[in-house]
Amino acid sequence: MDVRSVTISLNLEDIRNDFITEAISAFLSDIEDRFTESGIMIRTRRINLIPLNTGFDLFNEHTLLGTIEKASDISKLSGVRWINVPFDLVDSNGPVSESIMETAFHIINRYPNLFVNFIVANDNRINYQAIIEASKFIKQVSGIGSHGYNNFRVGVSCNPRPDTPFFPFTYSSGSLGFSLALEMPKYFYDVISKNRDRGIAFIREQIIESIVPELVYFDRESRGLAEAHGLRYNGIDTSLAPFKEPGSSVAELIELLGADIFGGNGTLFFTSYLTDILKIARRESRIRETGFGGVMYSLLEDPVLGKSNNLNTFSIDSLISYSCVCGCGLDMVPVPGDVFDEEIASIILDIAALSTTLDKPLGVRILPIPMKKEYELTAFEMDFICNTRIQKMKYRVSWHDIFKKGHFFYKDLGRE
Repeated sequence: MDVRSVTISLNLEDIRNDFITEAISAFLSDIEDRFTESGIMIRTRRINLIPLNTGFDLFNEHTLLGTIEKASDISKLSGVRWINVPFDLVDSNGPVSESIMETAFHIINRYPNLFVNFIVANDNRINYQAIIEASKFIKQVSGIGSHGYNNFRVGVSCNPRPDTPFFPFTYSSGSLGFSLALEMPKYFYDVISKNRDRGIAFIREQIIESIVPELVYFDRESRGLAEAHGLRYNGIDTSLAPFKEPGSSVAELIELLGADIFGGNGTLFFTSYLTDILKIARRESRIRETGFGGVMYSLLEDPVLGKSNNLNTFSIDSLISYSCVCGCGLDMVPVPGDVFDEEIASIILDIAALSTTLDKPLGVRILPIPMKKEYELTAFEMDFICNTRIQKMKYRVSWHDIFKKGHFFYKDLGRE
């Protein structure tokens, strides 16, 4: 089993310390050597920052951008590919500060290795105004270039968990530490392929038996590395995340299990089946957990999901419904370039409602493609993106005035 990412969590004070580049480089070199000796590949190395908001005492454009510049330099010197900069907008009262959105746009426009993450719902609260501002931002970013790619680096988060290794739906808890995301689909693929005639109950037990020792190994090694380097070990995200390689499609697992095609009836059941396996494996391995721990349907990163999308077997509504029993939300979905801000906001509002009522982290990553219409093909040329048809929109929205009323608080979610 390989490692999808090693994600280092920092606060802004860490970035200003002269020792930090050396410390990160030494840790990454050590973890690389240790895993390589065991035949394990680390695909990406990442840095995750603490959430910024209007009350943050360092939040002025000059100071913050200087810190971001330093973080970018650290990433280049230490071999880190991606950096995540979260903005917590939940507590914003009234209109979201223009300086926040301008700074976020500057980050996306200037630094091609940086992500931004807008947190718009948390602790039973949904910030309407933050949702509409994030939607406007997505449309604005889609205008950078003609491909629409840059919204790959823009996430909108609802109830995110700290120190999640998957970007962009995360933020640093502030302690200098690290977390791991694993590449698990191939393990599921192998077991399912060899045992399709044995029934899904048998397959479940075989998958658990296969992956629990792997989880124990990564947890043990991570604890040792944390102690050796004086870092906090934040845990492992056991999510099933796709990649553009044979045997690495999550949607293909659904079809191997028995669905005629992803999106057909039964897809939701098999999604819950895979989620159940992950829960049991985490419990039996007793690892330190972080992140989503679920099934990720990332449309532009999963080749089989893309093929099903080309056949129009599912919709945005389908993906939202699967979020009830998995662990991601609406991720990497290409939409027409003329989509309304208000329709993006309405979709985010639906995800925020699911996330809050189910008490689970969910995110939205939508890519409006300039000058493209529904059912046209995307034309990305990236090592991890699989081109597919652009999803159809309804061009129907929630009434715009709803987003002018500030916050909504759920009063009774039935949780003690």
